[in-house]
Amino acid sequence: MSTTLGWLASELGGELLGNPEIEIRRVVHPSHAENEHDLALVYSASVAPIVKERAVQTAMVPLSPDVPGIPNQIKVQRPRVSLARLLEIFARPPVVPTGIHPTAFVDPASEIAADVSIGPLCRIGPGAKIGAGTRLVSGVQIGAEVEIGSGCLLFSGVCVGDRVRIGNRVIIKANAAIANDGFSFQTVEPGSAEVVRKTGKVQPTESRILRINSVGTVVIGDDVEVGACTCIDRATLHETRIGNGTKIDNLVQIAHNVQIGENCVIVAMAGIAGSATIGNRVVIAAQAGIPDHTTVGDDSLIMPQAGVTGHLPARSYVGGTPAMPRKQALQDLMQVKRIKGLGKRIKELEARLDQMA
Repeated sequence: MSTTLGWLASELGGELLGNPEIEIRRVVHPSHAENEHDLALVYSASVAPIVKERAVQTAMVPLSPDVPGIPNQIKVQRPRVSLARLLEIFARPPVVPTGIHPTAFVDPASEIAADVSIGPLCRIGPGAKIGAGTRLVSGVQIGAEVEIGSGCLLFSGVCVGDRVRIGNRVIIKANAAIANDGFSFQTVEPGSAEVVRKTGKVQPTESRILRINSVGTVVIGDDVEVGACTCIDRATLHETRIGNGTKIDNLVQIAHNVQIGENCVIVAMAGIAGSATIGNRVVIAAQAGIPDHTTVGDDSLIMPQAGVTGHLPARSYVGGTPAMPRKQALQDLMQVKRIKGLGKRIKELEARLDQMA
């Protein structure tokens, strides 16, 4: 069945203007539109010059303001919300044929649903369970007694350690590592870091460092996305947990025992140290750091490169290092930028005083 403009308008809950019978073959940026079969994404009137130059014939546009000159339109309330459904319709998923590739190793003691796709060089450990419709692209390593729900997608090189539980519709991007041991060590005698915290003085020590094994696991809820090369460490004793709907970007470090709530967004290169607790709907921007045993309340927003140093109540909005309320962080930044001008002004005043002396 062809995808017509009228059908798309119905699927997106949008208002249709123009010919509902046009077949839509591609979704494109306005600068790449070639004919009426290309649905251009027009988010605002600011792209009007491009629309005019390319003579765009068909587009998805916001309800307001009007974008003139496009004869066929789907007008939607929130274009990026509609974009999510639109690109679901026009998705180009990775090619993973249904069934088990001849080079994959699947332990006889595992349980694999009938329509699971397991690509080349994957390994499935004993006692693992993989639900219906789940796809493993290639080189995916699944440990013993791992449980993976239905409709999941694990890209190449993903490594999932033993006893991990993963919910339904989870996406894990290339080379992510789930359930390595946590970074947990202890010196036999008080080490230099322990001494300096107590006394404020750095003293060299020769104490041997003991490894504390992680015997817990990782639990990932439904509809979670984990970015490429992200690491989620297993708990020391119980569970490191990622709540339903949480989205984690590439290159994020989530340490042992961390508890992350539902519908959080954690952006690239953020780091969350051991035993931290993150509430629901929290946004942690790029390169922000959360220390160990810290609690971040629900609906908080942590700005890029923020260095959190203590507990944050619900609905906090912080930035800077050490992290402080956003308004104060921006004021401090402006003061730093004024220093150069103040230094110049002081030199001018000094010169004038020297002349008066």
